[in-house]
Parts: sequence; structure tokens; C-alpha cells
Amino acid sequence: MDKPSEKRRLTVYAPASIGNLSVGFDALGLALAPMDGTLLGDLVHLEALPDGADWQLAVEGPFAAALPADPEDNIVIACCRAYQDAVAELGRDVSPLQITLDKRLPIGSGLGSSASSIVAALEALNRWNGHLLSMSDLFRMMARMEGSISGEIHLDNVAPCLYGGLRLCPPGSQQEYALPWPGAWRAVVCWPGTELVTREARAVLPDELPRKVAVRHGAQFAQFVHALHSGNTTLAAQCVVDHIAEPFRRKLLPGFDEARVELREIGALAVGISGSGPTVFALVDDHEVAAQTAEWLSGNYQKNERGFVHICRADLGGARSID
Repeated sequence: MDKPSEKRRLTVYAPASIGNLSVGFDALGLALAPMDGTLLGDLVHLEALPDGADWQLAVEGPFAAALPADPEDNIVIACCRAYQDAVAELGRDVSPLQITLDKRLPIGSGLGSSASSIVAALEALNRWNGHLLSMSDLFRMMARMEGSISGEIHLDNVAPCLYGGLRLCPPGSQQEYALPWPGAWRAVVCWPGTELVTREARAVLPDELPRKVAVRHGAQFAQFVHALHSGNTTLAAQCVVDHIAEPFRRKLLPGFDEARVELREIGALAVGISGSGPTVFALVDDHEVAAQTAEWLSGNYQKNERGFVHICRADLGGARSID
């Protein structure tokens, strides 16, 4: 087992992610890495404190103002205390630290903002303390913390954020599985600069769906996984359609219907809602199409200067320490 960190400072980055990816409601997630090198995700910095001090939290970054004013209401402090309690059950102690959350993902964006903070915080704590918790225990803790925010445990942001790539996360399970991601595919994502709370986006979904919708969804999901494993990217792209949530959530996203039509005409392989929205994504496999897609989204779907557009590849590294 690694020794506890002897550094006076440690920084961990956790990437943004697309939950659902249209075809896999609550069960698929893709970690994102902008092609221009932008860190699209939260960072957590740890520093040692004098003996006897309690946990201390500072927040910074472009979206820090949206966080709770009281540190005790911040999910990062909740993660620290949960980690401390879990380690205590193993008969070990951890010293409180100075934590700085660099909040680079907007809250309520559909890009896994809460998962990014949670994963960055807990991964940093575990690295600092010499990996006192196993990866499986750490993953379960991340899932519980995410569930405390969203109202129920789902792993489609936590899993890709932690492990990277495209992840299959069966609902009701603590398991996750890596799926192959086509190397030529890019995801163009646009956050319009507005928020949509996950709980509100889930509230518009019906409790039950017609049998034919459920059958169609299940068959399409299975076909998507098969297409990825067999390298049939054309078939895989055709399967990226949402029969479960998008029919009900699209009304919460002004301009989404137009975006889907326009981007498909430009040449996008698929267009969908990232997570609960309002961020949208378009899958492309051509550099020029990616550029045109980004330009259209910036000029038409982005609502204000707070919003952004990124052309992304799959982030295969997941959460990691950086200098």
C-alpha cells in the first residue's frame, strides 16, 4: 500500500461527463476532454494543516459564486467527513486538511458538476492518505455522495469521471464496465449559460412507459453495445436516440429541437441532451463538421457570455493528480 502523501500540496482533477448519452438512460456516461486542452472539470487542492485543526474549505473558479456560502453545506466537506468516518471504521485516523475547490463546471449544467467535485475530493483524499480505501469502497462512497444530491444513486457521471472513457453502469448495481469508444468520434458540447436542476428535470418524467417504448429502448441499447464491440460505428451512431427522457425534457430546453435539425443537416451523427440538460451534445467524426457544429451552437444555442462550446474527445484518464 502506498504511504500517505508527504507533499504539502496535492491537486486532483476530475473531468466533466455526458450522462445517458441518449441511448443509455441512467446507465451510460462518457468522460470529456476538450481538444484544445482546456480543463473541463473541477480541481481539488489539498494542503496540510497544523495538528488539531478542523477541515477548512475555500472555493475559487468561475462558478464558485453558485456554491453554498457555508462550507458545511458544501458537498466537498461532506465528502471529507464521510471519508474520515470510513477510515475510522478501519481503525485508522486521517488529519483534517485545507481544501480548495476550483469550481470550473457550472451547477445544473448536465455535465456532471456534482460528480466532478465529489470524485476530485475523494480521490484526492485517498491519494493523500496512501489509498486507505480500496477503489471499490471509494467508488461506492462517491455514489452515495452523488445520490445525496440528486435524490437517488446513479453512476452515469461518477463512473466515467473516476475511471474515464465510456462506462456502462447498470442501475441498482455498484458495478461499472468499460465500453469501447470510436477513436474518430468527437463530442461537441454546448452549455447555453443557463441552469436546469436535476431534480426538476427528473420530475417531468413519467413513472411508467408503454411496453413498446420499453422494448424499443432495450433493443436499441443492446444493439448499441454490440455495435461498439464489433466496431460498427455507423450502426452505433444510429442507436444514439433517446426514447425515455428526451420526449419529456425537450420542452425544458428552448432551442433544442431546432438544434437537432440544424446539426444533423450540418453532418452530426447524433444530437442529444447531456444528462438532464440544458447542455446538448453532438457526435461527429469529421474535423470540419465539428468546427461547423461548434460555430452553429455558439451562435444559436448558447444564450449568453457565461455559456461555452467545446469540441471534445473521450477523456480516457479519468480523475488524476496534476501539477
